[in-house]
Amino acid sequence: MHLNLFVSQKCFLYCKGCYSFSRTEKYGQIVDTYSLVKFLEYAYRKGINNITLCGGDPLVRKDILDLLKKIKEIGYYISMDTVGTSLIRDVINIDGTIIKKIDASELVSYVDEIGLPIDGSNNEIFRKFRLTNFDILSDQLKIYEELSKNNANICINTVVHKGNLEDAESLSKIINTLDKIEKWQLFKYAPMGKYGIINRNLFEITEEEFERYRGKIISSCSRKNILEFKGYSSRNRAYMLVDNSGNAWIPEYNQNLFDDCNRTIENRDIIGNITNVDDWKSICKKLKMGG
Repeated sequence: MHLNLFVSQKCFLYCKGCYSFSRTEKYGQIVDTYSLVKFLEYAYRKGINNITLCGGDPLVRKDILDLLKKIKEIGYYISMDTVGTSLIRDVINIDGTIIKKIDASELVSYVDEIGLPIDGSNNEIFRKFRLTNFDILSDQLKIYEELSKNNANICINTVVHKGNLEDAESLSKIINTLDKIEKWQLFKYAPMGKYGIINRNLFEITEEEFERYRGKIISSCSRKNILEFKGYSSRNRAYMLVDNSGNAWIPEYNQNLFDDCNRTIENRDIIGNITNVDDWKSICKKLKMGG
């Protein structure tokens, strides 16, 4: 089972349909680097060797490069999901804090795969899901170029939702020009977390709509080998998530659950907490066994 680790609560964007649980945790909650590294050293000895850093946005974390260096020294294959804005400039964040520009070459030296979001072929469509005052599409393409210059392994992540269903062919035209990407993941929108539930009527699509979108992408994408479509079945109990409080749990992607109850932070089945050494054995056992 794959391990996804929240390392930041803050983000460069404010997504109306965000289904991360980080925005519903206590403000300012975060696991310190020492505790993260000690748990990851133990997990690596138990055979866990792949990790994805997410959040929030990992690049908002003040010591992210130091944390990545330490994780890489343990031996992990590191993936990271980021908007990436601080790779091209200093950023004044939503809360007024300044995130300093990060050296892309150093980041790439630690991270084996970097996932960037591109959800629309223009800013209007992009902003239906991801609220920002940035020229978001232009930024993402500049970030792609900066990472490409440094020979990064780049993955494009697209959330497929009600607001971009008619944009498949136009989005494919853009992706077709990005010849350095290794993977294009397309995720069916999931009504999870506080804001994912609140705004589900704006974004939720049916399985039939997702399949039609899939067909349009397949017919218009020039590199079929990079496509990975992520419906509910492929994501259901497929990874363990460790949140900013250190709680470890396995997300379920199940339409019946989405329809019958709110999948909020209060009704998760917590396996343990990585800040508690006594929980490490059961957490890693679950990781090895799978969902």
